[in-house]
Amino acid sequence: MTVRALAQRPNDQVREDAAGYGRALRRALWTDEALALLPGDYGWNDGGCLLLADAMCLLLGNDARLMAVVGNGTSLGQHFLVRVSLRHHDDWYLDGDGATRTATMLRRWEDVELIRGPRLVPAANAVRSPGTPRDAEVSERIARFVWHRTTVARALVRKSV
Repeated sequence: MTVRALAQRPNDQVREDAAGYGRALRRALWTDEALALLPGDYGWNDGGCLLLADAMCLLLGNDARLMAVVGNGTSLGQHFLVRVSLRHHDDWYLDGDGATRTATMLRRWEDVELIRGPRLVPAANAVRSPGTPRDAEVSERIARFVWHRTTVARALVRKSV
């Protein structure tokens, strides 16, 4: 069964509560079990970001757009993530840190990652570093893991309320 067939509307979870979905995503990703899905010694924000972004595109389909953070005057993708546009709200960006709004994402890349003049661009307009892995099978496994963990997490939260 494909990830698309498995996904029981994670899009609705994101639309309903993007910040809550982001917290569940972050909790699921920063576990030994999730990190073991990545090749080598990569993390979600240092080499594994494109694998995760591709996985999120599989899960969210047309609601997701693959994006990249680039520095001022360059097209080198420093980070890959997914943009989800919600009606009547700002865009939300999903990555290994969960869900973040546009201004917060750009501030993080300028203040924490020290990228001068960071911009968000469609990933097709960014150059992928040769060291950034991209593997459809790995992204599929990550998508299955994320679907299972975030769906279960959201169900548990609803039951406890």
